[in-house]
Amino acid sequence: MKKLYLLAGAMLLLAACQRNPHFITDKAYRAEVHSDFEVRMAEFPMLDVRLDTLCRAEREAMEFLYAYMPLSDLADYEPSFFLQQVRTAFKARGEMPWGKEVPEDEFRHFVLVYRVNNENLDTARMVFYRELKERVMGMNIEEAALEVNHWCHEHVAYRASDGRTSAPLATMRTSLGRCGEESTFTVTALRAVGIPARQCYTPRWAHCDDNHAWVEVYVNGQWKFLGACEPDPRLDMGWFSVPSTRCMMVHSKAFGKYKGDEEVVKHTELYSELNLLSHYAPTRRVTVTVKDPDGQPVEGAQVKYKLYNYAEYYTLSTQTTDAEGKASLTTGLGDLLIWSLTPNPSPIGEGGEYLFAFERIDVRKDSTLTLVLRKNANKDILLPSPDGEGAGVRLFEMVPPVAGAPKVVATEEETSANARRLAYEDSLRGAYTTTFPSKENYRQLVKPNPNLTDEQAWAVIRKSEGNYAEIIKFLNNHAGEDLVETEYYTGIIVYEDGHREQIPSERYSSLYDYLCSFSDKDLRDITSEVLEAHWAVPPMNQLAKEYSPYKKGIMPARISNEMVRPYRAKLACFKGMTAEEIRRWVVDSITVDDSSNYYNCPISPVGVYKLRRADSHSRDIFFVAACRAAGVPAYLDNATNTIYSLTPDPSPIGEGSGNRWGAIHFNNNNATNKQSGSLTLTTPLSNRRRVGGEAGGLGGEAPTYWSHFTLAKLENGDLRTFDFEDDPRMASFPATISLEPGTYCLSTGNRYPDGAVRSRLEFFEVKAGEKVIKEIVILPLLARTDELGVIEKDLELFDGIELWDYAGDAGMLYVNLGVYSEPSKHLVVELKQLQKEMKQWGGMTFMVGPTSIGMPSWGLTNTDFAYRAGTLEQRILEATKSASNPQYPLVALIDKDGRLLYYSEGYKIGVVEQVLKATAKSVQAK
Repeated sequence: MKKLYLLAGAMLLLAACQRNPHFITDKAYRAEVHSDFEVRMAEFPMLDVRLDTLCRAEREAMEFLYAYMPLSDLADYEPSFFLQQVRTAFKARGEMPWGKEVPEDEFRHFVLVYRVNNENLDTARMVFYRELKERVMGMNIEEAALEVNHWCHEHVAYRASDGRTSAPLATMRTSLGRCGEESTFTVTALRAVGIPARQCYTPRWAHCDDNHAWVEVYVNGQWKFLGACEPDPRLDMGWFSVPSTRCMMVHSKAFGKYKGDEEVVKHTELYSELNLLSHYAPTRRVTVTVKDPDGQPVEGAQVKYKLYNYAEYYTLSTQTTDAEGKASLTTGLGDLLIWSLTPNPSPIGEGGEYLFAFERIDVRKDSTLTLVLRKNANKDILLPSPDGEGAGVRLFEMVPPVAGAPKVVATEEETSANARRLAYEDSLRGAYTTTFPSKENYRQLVKPNPNLTDEQAWAVIRKSEGNYAEIIKFLNNHAGEDLVETEYYTGIIVYEDGHREQIPSERYSSLYDYLCSFSDKDLRDITSEVLEAHWAVPPMNQLAKEYSPYKKGIMPARISNEMVRPYRAKLACFKGMTAEEIRRWVVDSITVDDSSNYYNCPISPVGVYKLRRADSHSRDIFFVAACRAAGVPAYLDNATNTIYSLTPDPSPIGEGSGNRWGAIHFNNNNATNKQSGSLTLTTPLSNRRRVGGEAGGLGGEAPTYWSHFTLAKLENGDLRTFDFEDDPRMASFPATISLEPGTYCLSTGNRYPDGAVRSRLEFFEVKAGEKVIKEIVILPLLARTDELGVIEKDLELFDGIELWDYAGDAGMLYVNLGVYSEPSKHLVVELKQLQKEMKQWGGMTFMVGPTSIGMPSWGLTNTDFAYRAGTLEQRILEATKSASNPQYPLVALIDKDGRLLYYSEGYKIGVVEQVLKATAKSVQAK
């Protein structure tokens, strides 16, 4: 009888275990996750995470998420949010036909995980599951992945925007997003129905100045790629299929302790960074050996693999040398700049001096490189280069990998059917966007407001797009308030470099200024509640009673690239404190942790206050937020990552108060009155002429930041590039900026049509109180004798007009956009931006594209349009010996004698600039 009882008990226990199974079946891994969870909770005792009432699988899933989530998620979201994510993921696994087929590891890391990149989190998983469940039911996993992407295309298309990543539902509400938002949206949709998915990035292209993100899905035991919100007939297809064969790095993050077989280029206790390049391009393993000045191997040195892009050398990956001084990385068959550094073991004098060295490597030829660190690297970098260039100048020619073939090619039938479906999906999305307010009907929704002109009200509502209801709600809440004021006070602002600005009397509408302080993207995803929370800003106090510093340093809710959330009420505890007192509180109370917030999503100011831990960037945002909540004007210069606060100037000149914008530093002795130097950047006259001047030519009337030049500071043995994109300080030349004392690098580059670059680095020193003048030198492209091909000049184009007649003396440009996807959209934007230069060129453009995109409405000068390719394209392909199925967009510049002066196919940035260079060279040759 006792045996029967024991047997019955065992059976009941087995049944109970089956009803309450483990989420993590590997006992050792489960114990490791639980231990990491316990450590994390002990580390953050302020978190109230109670899992004792959950079933076993839910508890283990929640432990997995909390053990490894980034600081931003620990700080800014409640346990109930993550539990909802867990339960919906489990529901999809149980209800989708492929749910049981997905391996446990892939489900845990690429379905359960709620975050894709640095987006704001929302409830998209739950919404998308309801939308998609019935649509994909009955399909196999591969069919479902393709169908989900069609659904994504119905709701979202490509548009460039700023670097902050919108939440999936916000992207859906607007129906547009950049590639990072499209891929975040698509991965979220795929995971919602239980399909393992991850976002893949080439952080920088090698052949042009840009980057790209797409999606990989795990189907039938393999990872395959697709273009997010850009459906193709099959997997492993996309417009980026050929450009990706030229990549030097493709990576993805894996949440938690991942055990996959991909190459791991970065491993931490919280996540791994995976190198996926071998899925796309030919590769080679590059090993770098680092030696000290005495020729001995250096263990623990950093080796940075840098790629030229956006006029800087961007770090693709950082590896650490082993006991033999070696570090390795798998990369593509192109050129890299290898930069190694280590702290000086015996520094002379004060300061953090570093030993460093750098050198170019051609990975096509070499798989090894030895770098010898220099004792006086900081001084040696300022000396003339060995090849006879000026002081501090280094020249490189960087060549990208050659293009390969697409992985999968659809049949004509598949392509035609897919094109018809895309057009229908475009119409669905277009019908939705027509529901947004128009200039003709928005007044029916908005109450009359004495604080806004009609133009101002429409400008704000137009920018809000699908978020218009939230903006209109806020406007209508304040329609009865008269907020237009006149400020008669005249004050003086003293900037850090010593120059003084007199603030005149001004009339202003604070409501409109407040709304203008938000970015366009903010207006597309902010709520009326957040607008109300920040509208209740502290009144102008004695320090900021002039409107200008108030408008700059207290009124704005936005500080940097964070998602705007309420913080003023919660941080009101800092009222009465000065900027220096707040700085000291931050130094004493906030622990800086630059490794645990690994998705680089800024922690909210309230989240930083809650955790008392933050990455450096979130710490800086918090400081500015605390100052503004306290009524102390402060801002973060996002170009240089320098914080400024307004403090009384001890020696004002003239009448009125004198206030100084002083830099804030988080070291033990904040040197807010530290004297700066200045840098003036100039351009030679030839660089300000139209494209193709004698000095090599540029794609505009002046060099453009990120396209042609960048400025970086040498810090801790490496370069930190400033971000002056669209900054008014770099809008015209000469341009003068204040800089802290230190060593700087002015980087310039000029690309050939094949993607190779002539690169120039100039290192120089800025001393306190010194004025430095540097010319932005763009190296001219060297003449190449490559013959692109010739077309018969009497070829009839249309209506009896022959090529020679259409081209005329200036020549003609042939453009076929192909499917109107991201590459073609970039090209059209460039054509619009350079219309002035195109008009000065004077040639005709013949453009082919889909009927649905409304090409004639674009306002392009001297342009004819057609809706299918003809004989001219066939002749171009024959002359260039190109494939009969080229990559689009296809661009060809042809003179009246039929000679091809420029040819490009597929994805590139800067095509129109290169076309204009070719036209200028043709004129000079004549």
